[in-house]
Parts: sequence; C-alpha cells; structure tokens
Amino acid sequence: MNKSNVRFAPWVGLHYERGFCGLRILLVCESHYGGKQHERPTVTPEIVKALALGERHPRATGKLSRHKHFTLIMSAVQNARKRFSDTQRKEFWNSVAYYNFLQEFLQGSRVAPSADVWQRSEKAFTEVLEVLAPDLIICFSLRNGNRIRSLAGSVPVAVVNHPSSRFTYSKVNPVIATHIAMAQVQKTQAPEFFSNALFNRWLEDTASALPTPGSHLSEPDKIALLAERKKSMAAIDEFY
Repeated sequence: MNKSNVRFAPWVGLHYERGFCGLRILLVCESHYGGKQHERPTVTPEIVKALALGERHPRATGKLSRHKHFTLIMSAVQNARKRFSDTQRKEFWNSVAYYNFLQEFLQGSRVAPSADVWQRSEKAFTEVLEVLAPDLIICFSLRNGNRIRSLAGSVPVAVVNHPSSRFTYSKVNPVIATHIAMAQVQKTQAPEFFSNALFNRWLEDTASALPTPGSHLSEPDKIALLAERKKSMAAIDEFY
C-alpha cells in the first residue's frame, strides 16, 4: 500500500468522472463525530450509503433513517426543493465526490480541533485535490472556507453554511448556482482527467463499503465490527 495522508477515503461516485452538470464536483464538509474506536478508512462511503441513500447493512437488525444533512446538500446543489426518488438520489450521489476535511473523529460538534489536526488534514486535502482533480469545490463550512480556498489553487470554491448551521436555500442556492456556471465556463480550458491507482482504490472503497449499521447489530456482531474497524484503521495508519 502506498503512503497516503488520507485516513478516511472520500466517497467517489461511480460516475464522478462524467460528473454533475458536466462538472467533477467535490462536496466538502468538516468532520465525523464519535469515539476513536469507530474510526475506519471507509467511514465516509459507509455513511453516505446509509444516511444519504437509505441502504441497510446486511447484518443490521434495523435500518437507519436518511439524514436531512444529505438531502439539504443534494437539494442545494440541484437548486431543487422536492421529494427525491431512490433513483434520483442514486443518480446524484453517483455523480459527485464527498469528503470530510478533518482526518480524525471529533468527540462532539462543540469540540474544537487542535492546530495539529488541522495541519495534517490540510496535507490530506491537498492529496485529495490532486487525485480527484475537481472542476468545482463546494465547501459546506463557513469556518473552513478560507482554508479550502487557499488550498484549491485555480479551482472555483463555493463556500456556504453547513447544513446544520443557519442553512437556508435562499442564501445557499444562488451561491452554488453562480459557481456552477463559473466552473462550466472555466472547464473548457481544463486539462483532461486521468485516474491513478489511488483514485481507483477510492472508487473501489466506495463501491464495496457496507452501509454503516449504527447500533442495529447483535452484541457479537458489534464486537466483531469494532475488531474489523481497529484492524483496517491500523493498516492505514501504518502508512499515514
């Protein structure tokens, strides 16, 4: 395994290269929350499958509900407030990439990351940009907006509120729509996209990840799952 600064693989939709509105769009939020024992390399694809697409872990005793976080993002990017079908949800999420910037779990939304965590996460994000080569970045975090812009180079960056923080379509949608139009103009001068081994690995991680089961597991399955997570995270951190 090649050394990488990325601990949590991004969600890379099956049709990311083709993109949404003709653009490779990278959606960036800020962090995952939970105890360190729940860290695992495929946490982001697992969560998207469960909370955005409504898929169920094969060993789960119950199903997690879709989370409005993902519906708000999907609606804002498409500038459409409506009830989406399962097919429409799959089409959207298979057309974009989604990434949480911080490369360590936070204990809660009120816990401030250390300067060291921010710095290591900047290195990881630079790597994500190199591999995914987005035509547009949409940053759903006002706190992190300037940092994302400074790392993005010539890639257009739309910075809007996080879905859980003063998020309103009337403020968010026009910003995203403007930047989509800007990126479409700029894309005519962009170089051709070429995938590499890491891109293909993230694509496979996304395709093969099982939806996170939450707490809907039997006790033996919970113990086994924690052991799997610890093992997979240790393999990543060996090269981190």
